[in-house]
Amino acid sequence: MKNLIYQCWYGPMRPGVEVSKKNMKAYAESIGAEYRFDHDIVQAGKICDCPIYYEWLNPLLDETFWEYDNVAIIDVDVFAVDGLSKNIFDDMEGYEVGICEEPLQPKLRTEMVIGGCICNANDERWLQVVKEKWGADLPRDEIGRPKVYNAGMVVFSKQGLKKARETWVPFQEYMNYIRSKGMARFYWLDQNYAHAMLEVCNMKWKELDRGWNSQIHYWGQGNPRPVIDLRNDNTKFVHIQLRGADDYNEEQLYKITNLEYERWKLC
Repeated sequence: MKNLIYQCWYGPMRPGVEVSKKNMKAYAESIGAEYRFDHDIVQAGKICDCPIYYEWLNPLLDETFWEYDNVAIIDVDVFAVDGLSKNIFDDMEGYEVGICEEPLQPKLRTEMVIGGCICNANDERWLQVVKEKWGADLPRDEIGRPKVYNAGMVVFSKQGLKKARETWVPFQEYMNYIRSKGMARFYWLDQNYAHAMLEVCNMKWKELDRGWNSQIHYWGQGNPRPVIDLRNDNTKFVHIQLRGADDYNEEQLYKITNLEYERWKLC
């Protein structure tokens, strides 16, 4: 099997981006995969008016990616835990796309509005808009709330890339339609787009083990700010969604990835 770990970044290089690049390149080598990093690539920008958010989907547009059996597209704020030997591509046999759920989001979005617009009511409205336009029923959790998937780590098989290229609604068409329904910007960007296309285009997809995208992010106010830490004993990739982490150095990011919160001592 010929597999690829892919990352991209648009804009000035930051210390944290360099650390993620080094970390993921080492992980790729450890599992016998190739590694590719694109800087300031402009593919989505040629076909939509919000390119920065859609550039990670470059493998759908660039046929050179089709030489690989599988491509893992990974954000530059994601880090493999120390000593990881599990192969991400082992979980993809028989599937076209693999993605991780954000398990806390449905509950949080029911209890509050995040970022001024992200909430259960708007999630429900977005699901309705997608169903009315494209006829797809998007996934719900065990008590009926819209599920949330995180695009920080998505794996495509070769067949998945080709099928997405052929069948996914063009980026701009999706954006224009969601905008036309008065939906907030969050809902017409890349993460919701990819989520919708999995069902709209009948992709053969699976929810990957959440350990492949264990998120850490701030929540609320305080000094120090409270942190939601979704790592557990099964964590393999850590998604560090902390404001300012792009400027952290290798030691700081290693601590966040591998140590308990109480041992970070970032200041």
